[in-house]
Amino acid sequence: MDSLKMTADTLLLEGVSITVERPLFSVEGEKTLYQVSDDPTVQSGVASDALQNAPGVSVDVEGNITLRGTSSVEIWINDQPSHLNKENLKAYLQTLPANAIDRIEVITNPSARYATDADGIINIVMNAKIKKNEFLCFGTNVSSQPYVMPWASYVWKNQKWTVNAYTSAYFYRGEMDAQFERDLYRKDESGNLLHASHIVNTRHNKYFTYSPGGSLNINYEPDAKNTYSFYLNLWDSFGPSEVSQKRERTEYLEQEGFYKYLITNVSNTNYLYLNSGLYFQHKFNEEGHNLTFRWNGTWNRNAVPLEDHTTYTLPVPCETAFRMDYRYHNMPVSANLDYNLPYSPNGEFCMGLRGSWEKERADVIVDNLEDGVYVRDSVMSYRYRSGNQSLGGYFMVRHRFGNFTMQPGMNLKYYRTRIVYPDAPDYDFVKDDFDILPSLHLSYRTPSMHNFKMSYSMKINRPSAKQLSDFNQYDIEMYATGNRYLEPIYTQHLEASWTKYWDAFGSVGLTGYYKGKKNDINTSYESGYHEHYGRTVFYTKPVNVGRSYTAGGEFNMMYRPNGMFNLRFYANVYDSYLESNYGNSEQLTPNELWSYSLQLSLWTKLWNRLEVHTSGYYTSPVQTLFQEVGAHYSIDCGMRTDFFDHKLSVFVNGYDLFGLRRYSNTYTNPVMQGTSNSRYNSTYLCVGFTLRFGNVELENEAQTAGEKGGQ
Repeated sequence: MDSLKMTADTLLLEGVSITVERPLFSVEGEKTLYQVSDDPTVQSGVASDALQNAPGVSVDVEGNITLRGTSSVEIWINDQPSHLNKENLKAYLQTLPANAIDRIEVITNPSARYATDADGIINIVMNAKIKKNEFLCFGTNVSSQPYVMPWASYVWKNQKWTVNAYTSAYFYRGEMDAQFERDLYRKDESGNLLHASHIVNTRHNKYFTYSPGGSLNINYEPDAKNTYSFYLNLWDSFGPSEVSQKRERTEYLEQEGFYKYLITNVSNTNYLYLNSGLYFQHKFNEEGHNLTFRWNGTWNRNAVPLEDHTTYTLPVPCETAFRMDYRYHNMPVSANLDYNLPYSPNGEFCMGLRGSWEKERADVIVDNLEDGVYVRDSVMSYRYRSGNQSLGGYFMVRHRFGNFTMQPGMNLKYYRTRIVYPDAPDYDFVKDDFDILPSLHLSYRTPSMHNFKMSYSMKINRPSAKQLSDFNQYDIEMYATGNRYLEPIYTQHLEASWTKYWDAFGSVGLTGYYKGKKNDINTSYESGYHEHYGRTVFYTKPVNVGRSYTAGGEFNMMYRPNGMFNLRFYANVYDSYLESNYGNSEQLTPNELWSYSLQLSLWTKLWNRLEVHTSGYYTSPVQTLFQEVGAHYSIDCGMRTDFFDHKLSVFVNGYDLFGLRRYSNTYTNPVMQGTSNSRYNSTYLCVGFTLRFGNVELENEAQTAGEKGGQ
């Protein structure tokens, strides 16, 4: 053949877009990931709705969060402890829109780098960064419960700066009916139990809550290696609460007779939360070699002015009253320095320093009405000041051998706690401790998407200063005390799991876990004669459980044949065992209960426009020390649709459609036995809308508000 002449030419091809749908649930090292932004069933809800769908997480009607049946769980936001107290956390999760969340990471066995005393961590990660532009959106949710939640958010971004602002207000009215029936016993000089009294109590609560708040986050990236961030959050929650109680009490030992009286108290509760933080990260390269500094400061204030009136109709008609002013302040500050060094393409070394300082203050002033004049009650009034300081560090190595990853670690911590009672210095004390805590996490993934994980960790939980103090805090019909003989809790946690993913089906997963504890701290309900009351009353006291464990398994399945249909099922079955030498007896008293929870949810999209979802869950009875909490269950459903090219969204949700959500407690304490039942206004309808202005792709970051924290 003759020579072939070739000339250069240029051909411009159109761009090729490759889209891979990520699974809604997945396992990544020690984390179980729930991709909230990919789940359309919760986009019109709030953060507490999204948490309810996370594996192992349960949120009750009052907003209390448990993980696999335990309340020893920390809520983190963007890899940072939230430092929210119980009431502030409820208000925050009820006002944060679910579509502000990218994913939820459930960590049931935290490694050394988290430096936490909790049994688990739930990390809420906000949506990722976006392109240059600005975006404004606002909306309102209205419920028949009733509550109203208007909100608005704004984001502005250029190549170096990002500014996020978010504000909302939450107005809520709730009601609860409850019944309590108890028998109280006390011991005589020979140790025999004597039936002291029988109490029947009917209570009706009405409470109003107003929660305005806002967040601001400023993020600055001068170059590809450095990131600076500042965030500020301010949330308030306040409102009146009115409680009416009718109580009948039959005395058998002291002042024998039949007592009937009406208790009415009115309070105005205020919870104020202020949080700010700084973040800095320097990247030495793009392979993970970096240095990160975080500082976080929080101020919490709880104020509860209370007026209480008691009217006795038997045996002698009379009326008593008192007023109480309760003020609580808490100010935790923490600083973290983390250093990550990849020593090879398959390995990484991590180390960090942790420091924290916390100051807590409480002032309780009680005045009794005597002859028309309020007189200070020196027994019920008290003040305390407590503080905690800690300093520690961790180191961890992560190395990958093909598809197998090994991650050993060690956490070191020095801890000091102290408490001071200005009016009762005999109860002051200081305590120092030092802990060394190992952890090990192993994982393996096959090319066909089989995921295996095994983890072990050891933890030591020290009792708080308030738990160690045996100072008595008196209430109307009971009192609470501490226990200076409390021992630290030693926990061994072992977990193993398998998860398989299919492109055209979804996923199936199994998890087995064992959590054994020595000296677990639980609340004991006891009773006895007290001079302040002049009769037998019950009181609470923290005690060490001799030995306890929780062992069980989880099953989860997700059927997702296409992007328009999603069916999920989750089941958790576990055995909880407690044994305690109650009342300093040499004989151990065992308590064992098998518990389980089931959850089924379905989402589908009809006519490529209307989203429909429904879900139901059931939680069987669970136990604490000498107490069993009854089963509760609910069925919810809702619909959502968009108009005008996603500029307007409208939704309607129905919660607890058949009024199934009730709570009951059974007390099996040797000196206090009885039951209690509670019923909430948990059946309600919620409707809402969202209007969007600007580039719609900015919506996710617009609602991250100040929680982004430099991530």
